[in-house]
Amino acid sequence: MDTKSPLEKILSPAERRRSIAVDHQRRSVRLIRDGETDRSDGPMTNDPAVYVDADWARVERKAIFTEMPLLAGFGVDIPEAGDKLLFEATGVPILVVRAGDGRVNAFLNMCTHRAAKLVTECTRSKKMTCRFHAWTFDLEGMLTGMPAKESFAGIAKADRGLIRVPVVEWAGMIFVKPRPGDDEIDIEAFLADFAPEVAQLEFERMRLVKATRLEIDANWKYALDTYGEAYHFNSLHPSSIGSTHYTDRMCYDDFNPHHRIAYPYKHVGAYIGRSESEWPDEPFNAVHLLFPNVILNVWQIDAGPAYSIYRLFPGETPDKAFALTATYRPDTADPDVDDQPWIDLHDYIEEVVTTEDYSVSADGQRNLAHAPADFRVVYGSNEIAIQNFHRRLAAYIDAERAR
Repeated sequence: MDTKSPLEKILSPAERRRSIAVDHQRRSVRLIRDGETDRSDGPMTNDPAVYVDADWARVERKAIFTEMPLLAGFGVDIPEAGDKLLFEATGVPILVVRAGDGRVNAFLNMCTHRAAKLVTECTRSKKMTCRFHAWTFDLEGMLTGMPAKESFAGIAKADRGLIRVPVVEWAGMIFVKPRPGDDEIDIEAFLADFAPEVAQLEFERMRLVKATRLEIDANWKYALDTYGEAYHFNSLHPSSIGSTHYTDRMCYDDFNPHHRIAYPYKHVGAYIGRSESEWPDEPFNAVHLLFPNVILNVWQIDAGPAYSIYRLFPGETPDKAFALTATYRPDTADPDVDDQPWIDLHDYIEEVVTTEDYSVSADGQRNLAHAPADFRVVYGSNEIAIQNFHRRLAAYIDAERAR
């Protein structure tokens, strides 16, 4: 059944983004005028165990980082047949390849001879040959070459194909479940009402400018929480985002378990008391949580739109994590404008999050390890995004424990 509204059928992605930007503009003006922010009914407390407990982290790895669709990359990163990307962030070595018919396949990145790592460099090729004993596989994972095959009498090539991993490509994004299996991922069911919000970002029309891995001395959720509220802008970011955006003001849109946040720029306050017809067009700027661990941030810089992607993952222990960060620019942007503005943006954000957000996260993480047994962290009603994230995460953990 077609569940799209007539408006969704008519509007192009650019028109949808414009419509959302106008909505954010109106709501921002109202919130600034009233000295308010989108909020919950009241504060929420949480057990520090969610950040420090090893058993919680163990169950989390199963429920969240094994059985849930995770963003492995983008289709633009592997545009041609034979292109590959490696996704190893959960500890499971996964190889994603673009097949000859344009589909994506995903496998455990291990040769089926002695489990050696099959692909170590993501060069474009239609065959994949293990450097250990030269067993060779095609883009469908079939074993096509077995040197000294007489030594493997009774071992059928058809039975020694690469081990599949669930994968789906949708709206320019590639999702996997990091475990062996060939079950389908119903990504639209997982995204639900968030699907059109993600699709209208047009990730299939961008290209990578720069990527970085950032080490974090804190639990992945502590770091992720820093993306979910504007309460800390003035105190933690006085010379960066605190100088450009209102503190403790945000437009929050819930797409359970995902969300979208718009943080109003300070110049929007000048629209108060003026007719909407006098307001200038505001570009689309929004921070999206793609549950459980991805922040999709769409910016507008002088050179054009920018996509900042942050994927956060748990480390070896609950007090360690890392972020895979990447900045993309539209592939439709003026080719005469070089990549430097987007590189500068990437470097600027990296400096802010590492020296400010992730630094304070590390301090808090160390303190939580020594907090008394009855201590509870608290999220204010102005931190509704964080409240909802932790409630929903806890529901997945509880369901896993009940199995």
